[in-house]
Amino acid sequence: MIVRWQKEQEYFIVRLYQDLVGDWILSQSWGDRAANEATVTYTVLHSYKDARRLLSSIARQQRKRGYRHTGRSEEQLGFDFS
Repeated sequence: MIVRWQKEQEYFIVRLYQDLVGDWILSQSWGDRAANEATVTYTVLHSYKDARRLLSSIARQQRKRGYRHTGRSEEQLGFDFS
């Protein structure tokens, strides 16, 4: 899942995915497009429920900071690794 927020030139992107050992990874990327600066952090969570709870908390914080949700888009590539 990918969720994006934006405020003028600033952006905040959250990606939620499950790794190969079953943990949920929530990555947060933010920066300023005009300054060409970015930061990325990763949080490991042990359940989808915990990951969604953190994502809800992040969404509330972004709204309070004046960011607007810019939609969700995600493409699942149909790789076959068998």
